[in-house]
Amino acid sequence: MSWFSDLISGGVDKIIDSTGKAIDSIVTSDEERLRLQNELVAIQVKAKADSEALAANTETKLEEELTERLKSDMTSDEPLAKKVRPLSLIYLLLVVSLLAVTDGNLSYDTWHFTVGAEYIDLFKALLLMVFGFYFGSRGLEKIAAVIWKK
Repeated sequence: MSWFSDLISGGVDKIIDSTGKAIDSIVTSDEERLRLQNELVAIQVKAKADSEALAANTETKLEEELTERLKSDMTSDEPLAKKVRPLSLIYLLLVVSLLAVTDGNLSYDTWHFTVGAEYIDLFKALLLMVFGFYFGSRGLEKIAAVIWKK
């Protein structure tokens, strides 16, 4: 699910594996060994489910905190608080665009315009995030407003 969930469940997997090896060296009958292995697998499955739930809960809380920060910025009386995020976005887009245009294109003898592949991937990611956040969320707000007014 996420790196957090993988981290927790990976640690549980190692503990279960080492515990299983220790049990194999102590338990003598096959029936006891199978019963203990089944219990360990049940513990492992439960730990994985718990870690995934914890990771999902943590991710949800992070998104809620981001939303709260955006709301508090918009309700603030300080004009700079409302403009910091958009101005930062504009500045970074201008700098990245300037770097993409000038990187490898400023030579005096032969001039042919190229944009590096790394910049193309960067612009794709930026455009997806910006359009998704600003325009996608706004579209959802409009749809929700229409539905809730009825």
